[in-house]
Amino acid sequence: MTSNEQTPNRGADDAALLDEVVDPIGKVTRAVWVLVLIRGICAVIFGVLALFAPLTTALAVVYFFAAFALVEGVVEIVHAVRVRDRDRRWGWLLAMGVIAILAAIVAFAFPGIAGIFAGTFLLSLIAFYAVAMGIAGFPAAAAMTDGGRKAFGYVVSVLTIVFGVVLAIITLVNPAAAILNLIWVVGVWAIIVGVMLVIAAITARVQNRSASSGTAAAAARG
Repeated sequence: MTSNEQTPNRGADDAALLDEVVDPIGKVTRAVWVLVLIRGICAVIFGVLALFAPLTTALAVVYFFAAFALVEGVVEIVHAVRVRDRDRRWGWLLAMGVIAILAAIVAFAFPGIAGIFAGTFLLSLIAFYAVAMGIAGFPAAAAMTDGGRKAFGYVVSVLTIVFGVVLAIITLVNPAAAILNLIWVVGVWAIIVGVMLVIAAITARVQNRSASSGTAAAAARG
């Protein structure tokens, strides 16, 4: 057999060998980009629902939390019963399971009250965090040697404290409106993140296709 006859067969064998090596990587890449794409689409859908149906979205979140708490409570109780002879903490596990189930029952029975309570708690936590970070920013600003940066640090600290105080007042005076605004903010954030994930998934898909085509072309030339 001449060298000219061996060259096509050799190129085909090399291409097949490269396909065996590259194809699993391509499958993993395709699976990853599909998962990212699905996450992005779900985030966009959630964001749109949060903007145009905030109450329905809030109730859905409450019901999801209730279902999660119910499953978590049952798992904790079963685990506590199983380890009661060898783990001294089984009583705490049992108590945590019972509390989780009670929270799930309350959320299922009174979803509106549960949603308002959870939203108020979250907003209060954000307000407290903003005030604490603003107060902590004063020493950091005072430690700066540059006059411009020092002034900017003081301004940021004051604005952060003002934001926290205003948020706390709005949460106390009209918690429903504050929670509604929070849902809208989360909706906008979800849409932005979802669009970014979709773009990243499509970009990864295009790059994967280009890399696969380049590998196949190089194998054919070899």
